[in-house]
Amino acid sequence: MHLMAIDPGRDKSGIAIIDKNRKIYFKDIVITDNISSLISQLLADYTIDIIVIGDGTYCEEIRKIIIRQSQIPVSIVNEAYSTLEAENKYRREKQNWLFRLIKWKPARPLDDYVAVILAERYLKNNSSQNFQ
Repeated sequence: MHLMAIDPGRDKSGIAIIDKNRKIYFKDIVITDNISSLISQLLADYTIDIIVIGDGTYCEEIRKIIIRQSQIPVSIVNEAYSTLEAENKYRREKQNWLFRLIKWKPARPLDDYVAVILAERYLKNNSSQNFQ
């Protein structure tokens, strides 16, 4: 069973699929105009128990797209400081100790990492619920 998380944005959105053990199965950035078809494909490829959406820009529009495509429950998650967390996660994964020390900023968008952060926040705050 999996959780889909979306960092919604007007132009681009991050999307991730993880399980309850925080194993990442999918992570990407998509042009928001194309997100509907990607969501359809991911819903066909994975058994999704819940969809988590960040509460920032374009949240309501993405929620409406999901509601039109599925009956899967949707949960809205606070996005506060998620970009900073995503930068730290990216640094830990991709860079050596010097870049981590000087707080080097990645040259690429991190919406996909933010989606993972949102999924992790949901799991942390809902660990007592019956998420498979």
